Amino acid sequence: MLNWKEVHLLLSELPLKDSYVQKVTEHDFHSFTLSLFSRDEKAWLLYVEIGTPDSHFCRTSTIRRKSEKTQRFCQYLKSRIIGAKICEVVPFPFDRAFILTLQKDGRTFNMLLRFYSGPGANIIVMDEGNRIDELLFRRPARNEVKGEELDIEFRSEEGERSFSVRPWQGESFNEFIDRTYSAKARDESRELFTERIERRRDRELQDIERRIASFGKRLEMTEDYETEKKKADLLSANLHIVSKGMDRIELDDWETGNRISIGLDASKSPRENLLGLYDRYQKDRKTHELTLKELEGERRLLEERKAFYEELLSPDTELSRLRKESETVPSGKTRQSRYNGLEIASRGMTLIVGRNSRENDRILRHDARGNDIWMHTRDYSGGYVVIKTQKGKSVPLEVLLDAASLAIHYSKAKKEGHADLYYTQVKYLRRAKNGKEGLVLPTQERNLHVELDEERVRRLIADREENQ
Repeated sequence: MLNWKEVHLLLSELPLKDSYVQKVTEHDFHSFTLSLFSRDEKAWLLYVEIGTPDSHFCRTSTIRRKSEKTQRFCQYLKSRIIGAKICEVVPFPFDRAFILTLQKDGRTFNMLLRFYSGPGANIIVMDEGNRIDELLFRRPARNEVKGEELDIEFRSEEGERSFSVRPWQGESFNEFIDRTYSAKARDESRELFTERIERRRDRELQDIERRIASFGKRLEMTEDYETEKKKADLLSANLHIVSKGMDRIELDDWETGNRISIGLDASKSPRENLLGLYDRYQKDRKTHELTLKELEGERRLLEERKAFYEELLSPDTELSRLRKESETVPSGKTRQSRYNGLEIASRGMTLIVGRNSRENDRILRHDARGNDIWMHTRDYSGGYVVIKTQKGKSVPLEVLLDAASLAIHYSKAKKEGHADLYYTQVKYLRRAKNGKEGLVLPTQERNLHVELDEERVRRLIADREENQ
């Protein structure tokens, strides 16, 4: 993460003043690129990332991937700052923050960018009187909500800790920062894509191996089909001594001289028993021969898929191919959820998400058990999230945060970007008398306040689609 001296050095190298904003390209909830134009520099790009462990900004030559869906704040930026002129750049003394003063259509407004760690990180757009018009993260505890006046304070000294600019090489510090963080992002992306592909590989190979084992058992069950034919032939040759009501007969095998015991259905005639033996023989023979072909095909497929994944996961594979393969939904039939809502995996546990009142009601009636965890947003209607608990295992915090993000995403609190939630065990819920479908009243609940993490939600949903 940048320190204040690095922030100031980056700003000193940028032609921000008198540049015009031409385009805003969102990459994810935390990052976007501004396409700018200045008289001296012509077209240039500024990358901004806030609210992550690698928060930074820099001039960039990297064309980053565009997000498929534009979030609320970037929609606002596109409507507000495209076409605006940057009139002034004010770095905060001894701080990782600065203000851009912009003008558009005769109006002046300020955009504060804070590259802090933790909840202080934010981008806040204000009018000339510092009244907040819009912001990336809404933080009521800090009074950072739309319509409130922002109290801006400047530090008067560096403090006890002394900072310095990290050693760097290149044409500019901006170029160095862009190269450093881009390389790190590529490494992290490669690791992420590799993990996704490895999970898919393991599932796919395990499915093939399960089918191979199933075919092996089927072969064992049908491998004696020639014995069934032998019994049918013996019974045919001795049908004259068989009578209805017999449940077993022992006959001599004319090839080996051994006695063979043949089970019969006492309720059927001798001919019906004979036809049943021949039918069983034909069925077992055909099943055995077909299973042999299927088993051979599955073994061949197993080797082919192993070779495919070994080549795909080699260190020489291009990042673009890894990304494409990690996002590809495997062909074949979509696996239907066992549950009445959206089934999502979270760190080895299962989350069931209701997306409407009917699904909420059906989940509680049919899918939830007493010790499962129920979660819902306070003061906003929306979906229930049920965490399927496992005996002897507590629910990790990350699973709770996954459930909370999904609960906010599938509720009317989504547009707020945060919400208070409560959660309790399903056994502590009771239905509201004469209440609406799915309405329940919780007891012994615990409270949670969570900022909506859209990237977390996208990852959970993407992993679900990948698993189908």
